[in-house]
Amino acid sequence: MFLVLFGLLALSCLPLSVLGVPEDRDALMYRMNIYLPPKEGRDEKADILEIKTTVAGLTDIKVLFSFKELGNSVVILVLRVDKACSWAQLTSFLARKGYEFKVMPVYYCSDFARELGLNMTRDFYDTFLEADEDLLLGTQIFPVNGLTTAEYNEKLRQMFVRDISILNAGQKAACFRTLARLPVELIHFAPVGQKAMEAIAETLHAPDTFDLEILRIQQLDTYAGRCK
Repeated sequence: MFLVLFGLLALSCLPLSVLGVPEDRDALMYRMNIYLPPKEGRDEKADILEIKTTVAGLTDIKVLFSFKELGNSVVILVLRVDKACSWAQLTSFLARKGYEFKVMPVYYCSDFARELGLNMTRDFYDTFLEADEDLLLGTQIFPVNGLTTAEYNEKLRQMFVRDISILNAGQKAACFRTLARLPVELIHFAPVGQKAMEAIAETLHAPDTFDLEILRIQQLDTYAGRCK
């Protein structure tokens, strides 16, 4: 945790010319995993509610998505950080609580798809998922496996072509790429349902498949009060 904390504190001191200006959202979005360690007498619901309330009140940090992994004490956030020095609000709170955390810069899959030559607007993927929906997090990693750059990019383009078809058929999903990660890593948040399961099956049986990890998650909006 302390390595991550020191890294973020160093990050907060960099000028915005390095990190990006407030309008440059790609350079200022992050996925954060917060791990609540096992502790005797811990009220997990109250702790998660405190995290939810704290991040909602941060200045110059907007919560785009907030989830909890089902079955594990892990909170998953996607954040837009408008001012780098605002990180200290969050990291100091997490350090005081003794929570471990991991931060990964991300950007929109639609922007990445355009880099690959596809015509995809930024709002093609969802920016909001209903609080009462059953959700999953799918992490896709695309091994290189000796492919040339052109072959690798074509493999990624074909994945997005399948995504476009699935979303046009009515499936909802939010998608982000982990910045500068090689092999390429994409994360999808999507409702669980018949269409979602059919889409997963179609993806798994597609040619040149990728490594896929699926986790069940729930919105932090479900944490509305402390345990009685």
